[in-house]
Formats: sequence, structure tokens, C-alpha cells
Amino acid sequence: MKSDEENLRLATSTESVDAINAKFYGRFQFPYPPVAFDKPIDRAFESLMLNQSLGSWDHSRIPSNPRIWIAGCGTNQAVFTALRFPDADITATDLSAQSLETAARNARSLDICNVKFKQETINKASYAGEFDYVICTGVIHHNAEPDRPLKNLARALKRDGVLELMVYNRYHRIITTAFQKAIRLFGGNAENGDFELELLIAKKIIEGNKLRNLMAQSIREYTACPEAQLADALLQPVEHSYTVESMDELASACGLEMLVPCINQYDKSSGTFNWNLEFADPELQKFYDGFSDLRRWQISNHLMLETSPMIWFYLHRKDSRKPRKSESKLSQEFLDLRFRPSATSKLLFTRKENGEYAQGAHPVAYPGQHRDDVCQRIIETLDRSPSTTMRDVLDQLGVETNFSTVNKLRLSLTTNAFPFLIAIH
Repeated sequence: MKSDEENLRLATSTESVDAINAKFYGRFQFPYPPVAFDKPIDRAFESLMLNQSLGSWDHSRIPSNPRIWIAGCGTNQAVFTALRFPDADITATDLSAQSLETAARNARSLDICNVKFKQETINKASYAGEFDYVICTGVIHHNAEPDRPLKNLARALKRDGVLELMVYNRYHRIITTAFQKAIRLFGGNAENGDFELELLIAKKIIEGNKLRNLMAQSIREYTACPEAQLADALLQPVEHSYTVESMDELASACGLEMLVPCINQYDKSSGTFNWNLEFADPELQKFYDGFSDLRRWQISNHLMLETSPMIWFYLHRKDSRKPRKSESKLSQEFLDLRFRPSATSKLLFTRKENGEYAQGAHPVAYPGQHRDDVCQRIIETLDRSPSTTMRDVLDQLGVETNFSTVNKLRLSLTTNAFPFLIAIH
């Protein structure tokens, strides 16, 4: 029996779901075209920061010229990745021929030459030990049996490679999943999906919204949004969702181990990127901080509910020769290291009326000034005294060095999402 909490009525077989997903994303290309792409001038910048996000302070875990597979690339992820990692050899695959066509057109518009596009389902991918870095975000949860594509992703990794994986957070999808199931019932549960009928019904419900509940508040934001955005949220044919606990169980069954959270653009913009809670009671805080990362994240997931971060993590193979580092260990290493402020600039490519992208006249300084006052003071102190350890800097500024504070500073200063400091080694 399928879980009543998930949208799995059409999950009858791997092949049928592949077919319906190809049809769905052929009709609703997602993500829709961004207003702009950007590209750091320092070609190694994103590789350095990715390594630091993984706790590789000597920047050796992911090479500067990695082999990357973007599994389920959609319309623009390959372009974003190619601009971030210009020296990478990238393979980008997707079920949808239309999505691949859009992605390839945007890549040509930006003179990107390091991506090979291929129409392919992850369920039948046969890569083995080929990639330093695999990116698969928002994909496997739309499969009939998510363990099947995840095993293929795990097999594709080199022994010490890293997988960036995102699946839906169960507590983020309660309302949208309920809407999807209601629309499917309205449409008669057509086995291959009558998306035009479902879209019409969804629009009528949204525009004539007379509900008096959480659903009413949730669907209001889709009143004037692009069709692709509405469809991706409210019309998905098949959708699993996970807690940290169930994601870990799935990953473990596929030979993978969760490393650390990946701070994504959505959690960054909403300020919900920190998986660690803070409590008023010191004893409770000490008790909580003493748990393993996985148990702490599980507790946070349940208590934070819909405000918990996305289930977006870095993973590696269980037989990796690189030992996993806990957040506590990473925080201690962060305290003992020396850093220098990062300084590069970005080229901006903005979308023209004809849909192509044109480079802006002037580079933009990056990452600029930090919005957090304490973080900015740390950056300025290191700019004056780059030979000082982080522990000495925090002592000089009177900043506490408990786990919660230090880990948040590490995330807010040395990761891809907040690339303000580079480790000196």
C-alpha cells in the first residue's frame, strides 16, 4: 500500500513514471529562464569554496578540473554549473528533450563549451566510478522507486567523489501534496496525466479561492506566477518526500553516507540554512549539542517542522577513503585555522527580449560586504592580520566559541553560499 502522505497514485512502474515525467517536463519546462546568469572571474573560486563546504580546508577533495554529472539537469542547472566550474568536464542528462534543447541553447548563447547534453533516465544510467562530483537536486523523489536512481548515482561516483542531493522535506510538502492529490481526483486519475485539464482546474481553484484554511494561504502565491512554477509545485505526477531520518535510511541502503548540509539559494534567502537549534536552557543545549550530527538534524527537522531547511545534503560512498568529519570537528578545525578574505568579481549575463543572454559592461565585486555585523568584523580583522587564527580573532572580538556559535560562523563565512574567507594552508 502506498503511503497516504505522498502523491504516489501514478507510481505504477519505473518505466511508466519515466514516460509521464518526460511528458510533464516537456510541457512545463522548469526552472523557467532566470533573469541573469553570473560567472566568477577567478576560475578556481567555486572549487575552493566547494571544498571548504565539505570540510576540505586544503582544497583537495574536489579537483579544480572535476568530472561532473548533473543528473536531471532541467533547463538551466547545467549552465549555472558550467559557469561556476569552467574547467570541469560536465555531463548533463535529463528525460525531457525540450528541457535539454533549452539548456543547450542557453549554453550556446553564453559560449559554454564544457558541457555534453544527453537525453537519458537516471533509472537506466550505467556510469561506474566516473565522476568527482554528481549533482542531483529535486529529481529522485519524482521516481516510482527512488532507491533505483540513487543506487545509480552512488555507482557513478569515484570512490572519493561527492554527491549533492536534494529531496523534498516532508514537512514542506504537506499542503502541496494534498493539492496535487485533489487535482488528480478532479481529473479522474488519468494514468498518463491530463495536464491541460489539471492546469485549468488548478487555476480555477486558485483564482476563485474561497477556502478558509492553510491551503488558501499557500496557494495564494500562485495567483500570477509562471505556469511552470505553478505546475512544478501543484501538479507533480509523482512525488515522494522525506525527513532527515528517512533520507538517511534511503541513502544508507544505497551505499551512501550523509556528510554535511548543502546551503542552497532558497534556504540562504529565507535565512533557514542552519540545522542546529538553540535552547534557552544551558543543560538542554549541552545535551543536544552532544548528539551525533544525524540525531541532532533529526530532532531539528521534527521541531522546526515547516521552517526546517530543505533536505539538501552532500553525501559520499560508504567505502570512501576520506573519513567523514562531524560538524563539531569541522568547527574545531575552523577555530584553529588561519584565513584570508576572499576577493574576486563576477561577470553578469542578463536575458534580452529574444531570450538570449548578453554580458554586462562591468564586472561586479564579489562577495562584497557581509550583511551580518559580527561576520563583517571578523573579515575586517583578518584583512588586517591574516596570520591570526580564527580562535584568536574571536577572542579579540569577544565572540563566544561554543559549538552553536562557531558552527554558524563557519557556515556563514567559508561555504559556497557565503564565500567570504579562504583557508590558508
